[in-house]
Amino acid sequence: MMLYAGCREKAPPAGITVLMEAPPDTLDDRFALTAHGQRLAQLISPGLLTFDDASAPVPQLAESFHDVSPTVVEFRLRPGLTFHDGSALTAEDVKATYDSLRDPKLGSPKRERYEPLERVEVVDARTVRFHLKRPYAPLLAELSAAILPSERTGPEGIEAQATHPVGAGPFRFESWPDEEHLTLIPFAGWHGGTPALSRLTFRVVRDETTRVLELLKGRADLVVNAVSPAVLPTLREAPHLRVVTKPGTGFTYVGLNLREGPLADVRVRQALCHLIDVRPLVEHKLHGLAEPASSMLPREHWAFTATPACGYSPKEAARLLDAAGYPDPDGPGGRPRLTFTFKTSTDRFRRAVALVFKEQLAQGGVAVEVRALEFGTFFEDVRRGRFELFTLKWAAVMEPDLLRGAFHSGNIPGPENHWGGFNRGALKDPALDRILEAATQAPREERRALYARAQEELDAVLPVIPLWHEASVAVVSSRLADFVPSAHGLLTPLARAREVTSPSGLGRAP
Repeated sequence: MMLYAGCREKAPPAGITVLMEAPPDTLDDRFALTAHGQRLAQLISPGLLTFDDASAPVPQLAESFHDVSPTVVEFRLRPGLTFHDGSALTAEDVKATYDSLRDPKLGSPKRERYEPLERVEVVDARTVRFHLKRPYAPLLAELSAAILPSERTGPEGIEAQATHPVGAGPFRFESWPDEEHLTLIPFAGWHGGTPALSRLTFRVVRDETTRVLELLKGRADLVVNAVSPAVLPTLREAPHLRVVTKPGTGFTYVGLNLREGPLADVRVRQALCHLIDVRPLVEHKLHGLAEPASSMLPREHWAFTATPACGYSPKEAARLLDAAGYPDPDGPGGRPRLTFTFKTSTDRFRRAVALVFKEQLAQGGVAVEVRALEFGTFFEDVRRGRFELFTLKWAAVMEPDLLRGAFHSGNIPGPENHWGGFNRGALKDPALDRILEAATQAPREERRALYARAQEELDAVLPVIPLWHEASVAVVSSRLADFVPSAHGLLTPLARAREVTSPSGLGRAP
């Protein structure tokens, strides 16, 4: 309340203003690696399909899709699709887009994802078939890539698409004058009907306090997953703001280095898990805006399976540490059984969480030295295996094949894959490898059963300690109506939102 008391009224800017904490890396989805680049690209240039809040694929530019055989998937485009430049969107554009993604000369960082794809066939103007080298169920997740006009798919179109993109989405590009400002306007030819927002202005505001003040003063209308839970009570008190939440798919976890030392022993990993109590963190640090996790997959996910999980139990932790050969040397409060370093970023919230873990682990005789590093340095250490414990978050978990990316022994980072593997703790589990490989080729119901087995195995070997799935949180002004947040933190709900031109109770500016 104190933050906005004593401020005077100020007219908001035209259209809707959205705040982001960082700029997009590019607006060409073939090259976008940051969440902001990918989410803005989805507004401008959507793909054949997208994913609902349960992470199930649903048609987008496609009217329908189905399996012709175990190695052929057919998509039928919606009738009358057009790009922002007025040209027709046809199966030829779909083929050109995916051919470019697979072209080594283009150099898309996403090229490897399409290795199972043998060729793309144009059947007719509205029908396209994807022929696979072998059955590969996760391919659908990669068929959400932005569809571009064929003339922009070659090397000569990279710069234009990166800075002045053309797509068939609900909003079309207007301007990007500098790193901090980007504007989009509604596309009257969108298959879903002209969006009701007159203009979208995206502003980069890196400092959280400034983002909060801009919301309170009425200078911004939307922030998605970019304010910490601690400031939400203040934002809820503002008469012109509302906080809207939905169970999210982001996954926060403690990473463990299994390569050598005590953490190579599953009993030690299980003991640490039994010493961490996420409930007070969810209640007090996250203000209830999270669900305790037992798996990388959230409870709402179609492939989720409930597992016993370790649960908070200091007594069981002590038993496991004794069995692993790390007895308490001199009783409670004395010298520790074990000592670890715990790396995190300098983000205040993440550092505060690490300090809580330090206190909880100390009660079980495990000493932790928290090292808070600038994010670039921290993440490079994680990529290269230079850690004992760390905490990170997957922004959104949709395709369950992410389990293979994160835990298959073939995805351990190293020089051969430019340290790009996601199995950063170096788990080696041949049985799990076989389950995850089989799941890539199975029909959906069989995949569900295989992922249930995978989650049970991960629960037993514990390569990471699951913490929680944070809610998707949107702070919305009274000028933006009908905005329903995406479980994945996407911006696409803006296409269905309305602009209120004369709301009461606008924010106040000093």
